[in-house]
Amino acid sequence: MLKLSNWFKSFGDHEVLKDIHLEVPTGDVLTIIGSSGSGKSTLLRSINFLEPADKGKIQIDDVTKDVQTMKQEDILKLRRKTAMVFQNYALFSKKTALENVMESLLMVQNLPRAEAEEIAHHYLEQVGMGDRADYHTIHLSGGQQQRVGIARALAIEPKVILFDEPTSALDPELVSGILEIIQSIAHNNTTMLLVTHEMNFAKEVSDQVCFLENGVIVEKGDPNQIFNQPESERTKAFIQGIIR
Repeated sequence: MLKLSNWFKSFGDHEVLKDIHLEVPTGDVLTIIGSSGSGKSTLLRSINFLEPADKGKIQIDDVTKDVQTMKQEDILKLRRKTAMVFQNYALFSKKTALENVMESLLMVQNLPRAEAEEIAHHYLEQVGMGDRADYHTIHLSGGQQQRVGIARALAIEPKVILFDEPTSALDPELVSGILEIIQSIAHNNTTMLLVTHEMNFAKEVSDQVCFLENGVIVEKGDPNQIFNQPESERTKAFIQGIIR
């Protein structure tokens, strides 16, 4: 599970996340929606400590920490329980697909190379990239690179996977393939947080949907409530604006 309490993040004088409270049970999918600049990506990056929060408590699985008293070893312990899939893939261009997936297994989990290679092959097969394992990622299409990114996230068997607009950099014809992969791995004892503009997909895959505006959670509920019966006028206006 993932739980955030009193979660704040600022950049200088600009408060990006304001008193966020979230709880996502194990295996559930939470989709975060909102306008550009609402704090969606920052929220994901703060959970993974790429942009550490300034204040608040976080629980992932059986580990609970207060960010103001955390040490580096605490950050590493929590980070090992999470994986992130980026909109720009964030792969090593001079490494092969296989080497990209193996990287964390070798450097963070300290697995023997043979074991890391076996695991990496397994997850590349799962995302349909088994026949591209030895291709350098610079020679792969955007959709193929994102599949490698998903395999890399799955390989470390995280408790929480964070998807930051995983289809936004893809050509339209490649989007459905990535969404199908995400849907296939959802609800398999891994908690997922998804930032996406694919609203129809969000309706299908989500257990909860959260509308974020100006760093504040305006409304959270099941997909039917958020998309069809929102309580907040601001949520209603946002939904009507994107559905037109």
